[in-house]
Amino acid sequence: MTTHVFFLNKLRQGCDRDEYERWLREVDYPTARSLNSIQSYRVVRLEGMLSESEFPCDYLEVVEISDLDSYVADIGDFPGRERFLEQLTSFVDDAVITHGTVIE
Repeated sequence: MTTHVFFLNKLRQGCDRDEYERWLREVDYPTARSLNSIQSYRVVRLEGMLSESEFPCDYLEVVEISDLDSYVADIGDFPGRERFLEQLTSFVDDAVITHGTVIE
């Protein structure tokens, strides 16, 4: 079974989307893809709703992982983690993080 982790991110007020997306491409993607437990990683800019409701997030991160325990260990201790988190939190104000298994 395939496991995914989902981050529903809300950007900080006044955050420049272009700057955040540049950071995603230059820092976040290479960092995430260097972790052994991550099989694939994509970030989606949420641009609108198809229903009348309002979704309170700006981006959706979809992380396909090999194993939840390995992933938790990898993200808990990788080179440059402190600096990475400082950069991330300079862009992202709030995040909801969840995980689940693909039904096949």
